[in-house]
Amino acid sequence: MMDTDRAPAGALQPAPEVAQPPLVTSWLGSRAETYTAAAVITLTCIWAFLRLHQGEVAADEGLHGLQIVTVAGGKLEIAKGLTMFPGYHAVLVLLAGLTGARSSTAIRSLSSLISLPVIPIFYLIVRQLTPRFAAVATLQFAFLPILFPFLFLLYTDGFSLLLVLLSVLLVLRQRRKAAAAVAILSVLVRQTNIICLVFVLGLAYLEDHGPTLSRERVVSFLRQHLLFVIGLAAFAVFVVVNGGVAVGDRSAHPLKFTLGNVYLFLFLYFFLSLPTHLASLRSALASLGDKWVLGLSLLLFGVFMLTFVNDHPYNQLNVEAFRYSDDAKYVGQAPFLRNQLLHLATQSALSKILFFIPVLLSCLLLLKTKLVQPRFLLIFPLTLLILTPSWLIEQRYCLVPLALLLLARERTSPVLEYATAGLAFAGAVYFTYGIDQYLFFL
Repeated sequence: MMDTDRAPAGALQPAPEVAQPPLVTSWLGSRAETYTAAAVITLTCIWAFLRLHQGEVAADEGLHGLQIVTVAGGKLEIAKGLTMFPGYHAVLVLLAGLTGARSSTAIRSLSSLISLPVIPIFYLIVRQLTPRFAAVATLQFAFLPILFPFLFLLYTDGFSLLLVLLSVLLVLRQRRKAAAAVAILSVLVRQTNIICLVFVLGLAYLEDHGPTLSRERVVSFLRQHLLFVIGLAAFAVFVVVNGGVAVGDRSAHPLKFTLGNVYLFLFLYFFLSLPTHLASLRSALASLGDKWVLGLSLLLFGVFMLTFVNDHPYNQLNVEAFRYSDDAKYVGQAPFLRNQLLHLATQSALSKILFFIPVLLSCLLLLKTKLVQPRFLLIFPLTLLILTPSWLIEQRYCLVPLALLLLARERTSPVLEYATAGLAFAGAVYFTYGIDQYLFFL
């Protein structure tokens, strides 16, 4: 029955809530929704696994395979061209020793085994933050097109993201020493995860003290979280001794401030959540009526036109994903979609302006984005710190910021969220099929 009581004259009336259909209300957050989402994810993963796990070695898989062979042979060496610590490779060597896996197909299967748990870990985080939308948010994450195919290839990204999200889950559950240990382990898989170690430490500090800073509070807090400090200090020593962050292929991976990956992140962010962004577009564009927002947008346009360049040797059209069979026999090659996009976007002033439109729209949308907790605003400086030091423009570098935004943003419309999940599903299936058929690589 409707409540017919009237508020006193002059009282402030609360904004009416948008009523959801009863079927939607009963579906959201229900066991049926969770089990259905789990079934869709499981069946799609089985399909992708069967498609990709027997494919020929492609792109960086050959390099990772070489490092695995090196570690398995008992050599404490970094394979030429490998930029990261061999933590991922050591785990696979351990599992290969336990299972007797030897072929590239078997090793790739083990990689999937340690990467796919990133999906339930994401679900556990989002269920704690926004339980009503946990299932649909997990669908969006599981089918993130620039992540999904790599869960079934010999790449570090899935396992690296698993460790990052696990450290976030642990800090949210007040298990801070374990969170620090896992975050440190994530650095042994990808050095850029050192920023995630700082992020997790920041989440803990904001929970204890809020956004207030004082020397006494910071010193006391760090003393209580020494494992984080030890991890940061050890990494600092490594950078000094190593003469940089990259372990190998240093000439192609210098520590260099660039904005290319930030622009790519903003471009992708707009399209990866296109249904929800289109619904919010009018409100975002209205913010241009603010003279400060308009001024900053014009400044961003000027900076973008001056700094958006495609000059890294690995981002050129002549770089292709070569494929080899287990016996090192040449099989074929496929273009990198990333490089084709960058080439088109930087061909002329007009193409750069067209690329800039979704970049600007993402900025305006992010200004309007509400997060489930204020402390997750740390995602934005984390994004800049992860993306700006890399000269190579690579969509996989965007995975951590995208995953964190997916779990931390507020959601209100089930229809739009499921439309976003459907778009992600279509993209994941298309990219998986294209890689399987040697049509392209990401």
